[in-house]
Amino acid sequence: MNNKIKKIIFLTITVIAMAFLCAYAKKNTDKETMMPGNFKLSKRLEVLFLKTKIVCFGRYAIKVPEETQLLYGNTSFPSTIYVIKGGIIAKNERIAEDIKRIKINDPSSEIIYQGNGPIENSWQFHYFDSEFSKEDGNVFFNTYINKGDITFALSGSIPTGGTATSAAVTQLVRAKSVRLRSPDEVPTEPGYCIESGFMSDNKYDNQEMADAGLYFPSLPDVTFSITANKDAYGDYPPAEYDAKVRGKLSLLARIQEAKDQQGKNYPLRTLLREGKRDVQHWHGEESLIRRTDGVHDFEWTLVGTPRDIAYPAVLEASMYTKVAHNMVGAAEAASLTDEEAIALWDKLLSGLKFRVKVPGAPPGSYYFDPDKPAQ
Repeated sequence: MNNKIKKIIFLTITVIAMAFLCAYAKKNTDKETMMPGNFKLSKRLEVLFLKTKIVCFGRYAIKVPEETQLLYGNTSFPSTIYVIKGGIIAKNERIAEDIKRIKINDPSSEIIYQGNGPIENSWQFHYFDSEFSKEDGNVFFNTYINKGDITFALSGSIPTGGTATSAAVTQLVRAKSVRLRSPDEVPTEPGYCIESGFMSDNKYDNQEMADAGLYFPSLPDVTFSITANKDAYGDYPPAEYDAKVRGKLSLLARIQEAKDQQGKNYPLRTLLREGKRDVQHWHGEESLIRRTDGVHDFEWTLVGTPRDIAYPAVLEASMYTKVAHNMVGAAEAASLTDEEAIALWDKLLSGLKFRVKVPGAPPGSYYFDPDKPAQ
C-alpha cells in the first residue's frame, strides 16, 4: 500500500463512514447491550504490542505497535504545511501547479512577487487571491524550502494592515524552524512534528491543527485516526462560547439530539459502551457501537477551550473496523471481536499524550519534559 493510497484512505474515511451510517438506517430502537468494564488484550493483540514505538504528529505522540504506519493528514502551524517528494524537479512542478491553480480559482488574482525565499535553498511567491484581497491589502504567500529530496511548502497570509517588515520576519522565523526528521525520530524539544520534518517552537499563541491516522499491516481492515484543532471556535468571546457553543459540541448531546430528531428512524445499532471517558487529563466522552453490517464505529471527543494549548478546543479520535478499498464496511468481515475492538481502542487511547510538556499540562500527560534531563 503506497503513501498516496494510505492518505486517501485516511482523508476519506470519515465521509464514507457517514454515508454508510445513513445507508443502513432502520426504523427500530437501539439494541442496548452495554459491555461493562474493560477487556484485556487477546493473545494475538498481546503479540502485536510486544514491540512498540512512539510516533508523533503536531504536538502529540502516541504509543503504537512497532509495525504501525503513521499517515499524516492536514497540518497547520499556523501556515498550512505540505510535503513535496522528488527534489528540485518535483518542487518546480508543484510551484507551477500552485500558481496555475490560483489563477484558475480567480482570474482577478495577481502574483506580486516571485523569487528567493527567506532562507537558503528556498523560493517564494506572494499574491492577492482576488481583487477584493488586493483592495484590502491582504497578501497571501507560498514558501518552498528544499531539503534534498524533500521540499516543505508553507502557505499562509499576511493579515490586513501587516507591514512588509513584520511579514518578512514572521516568514523567516517559520522557515528557519523547519528541519528534516526521520520517521523514527521523536524530538524531545518543544515544537511541531510534521511529515518528514520538525518545526521547533516554544510559543503557543498561534493556531495549530493536526490530523493523523494509523495503519496496522496485521489488521488491514482497522483504521484509527486523531484530529486536533487548538483554536476552533476562537472567534467566540469566552462567555458566549461557554453559554451557547460548548454544550452543543458534546458527543453525547449530539447523539441524543439525533435520536430525538429521528425517532424510530434512528439507525439500529449495538451499543457496546457510551459515556464520559477521561484520556490523560482530558475529560471527554465516547461512544462505541457495532453497526448492523458488523462495523465497529468508535468515537471519543474532547470539548476543550479555544486558545488553550493544554485543552485544545477540538481533540477527537475514531476507530473503524471492516474497512477495505477506502470504504468503511466494504471488507467481508471485521477482523476483531467486540472484546478485541474495545481492548485495542483502550490500549491506543491510553498511549495518546503530548509529545513534550506544554503550559498547563499535568504530569503524566506528556512523554518528555524538556526541563528535565533524559533518564
